Amino acid sequence: MKKLLFIFNPNAGKGKIQNVLVDIIKLFSEGGYITTTYPTKASKDAYEFALKHESDYDVLVCAGGDGTLNEVVGAVLKNGLGTPVGYIPGGTMNDWGANLGIPADMMKAAEVIVEGKPVAFDIGRFNTHANFNYVAAFGAFTEIAYDTPQSMKKIIGQTAYGVTALKSLTQLRPYKLRVEYDDGKELEGNYLFGMACNSKIIGGFKLTGMHTDLHDGKFEVALIKEIKNPLDLTGLFGAVLAQNYMDRENIDIVEASKAKFIFEEPVKWTLDGEYGGCVREAEVDIVPNAIKFIIRDPEPVVTNKKITENM
Repeated sequence: MKKLLFIFNPNAGKGKIQNVLVDIIKLFSEGGYITTTYPTKASKDAYEFALKHESDYDVLVCAGGDGTLNEVVGAVLKNGLGTPVGYIPGGTMNDWGANLGIPADMMKAAEVIVEGKPVAFDIGRFNTHANFNYVAAFGAFTEIAYDTPQSMKKIIGQTAYGVTALKSLTQLRPYKLRVEYDDGKELEGNYLFGMACNSKIIGGFKLTGMHTDLHDGKFEVALIKEIKNPLDLTGLFGAVLAQNYMDRENIDIVEASKAKFIFEEPVKWTLDGEYGGCVREAEVDIVPNAIKFIIRDPEPVVTNKKITENM
């Protein structure tokens, strides 16, 4: 029998993992795995435990939100052992699980781990020492994910982000920025928001008008320009909420394999919805085919509709 390390965040989302934990372990056992379980206790706990114990197991499985998965992936990247990673979405948004075509239902996601196969995906790297599965971002509303209290997310789920977003409206401000990317190309201006994105979905919406291949060694840079006319604000954020980046002339978007963001002052970043540090310069690149995720379909199909399962 193969050995499986099951790291789970008991507080992710609304704590639903605790309702199906025994059933998931039973499923793994029936699938031929001897399972060791480890509930996380604090931030970076998943990273430290996976980093120390990965070599003892054939498969690593993570249950929790995008932040917990980010920690496990970071440990696998650091060790360089190439252990396949299974994911059971259990957070509030679960964007990366949707990218991989993993069901939001936890038992069905566990079935994918038993029945699926490992497929290599690109992973983003931030300032050489940190990683992101699908997005690194700064500016308007990016602090919502880590500023929203866990207790609120546990009670009202996705709505909690909207409550925090309303509080952020009065704090919108542009950042003077120059982006250097690939072979001497540049973008420069005052931007409210920016992201380096290796994803088909963000915030539960499929990205519209952006070419995203999770295996091509590239990511998309999207930058929202400063709004000088307040009347444009409603239309702009309508486009952002719909993730339709091609219909607005005040959004710059390019494809790149590496990019350097240079600000006039330190700026806070989020990595997969978690706090990623406050820096004046940020270098972002892609590690091609860095992590083998266990999935059922070689190329997951993502629909245009908003993802509402497990929220």
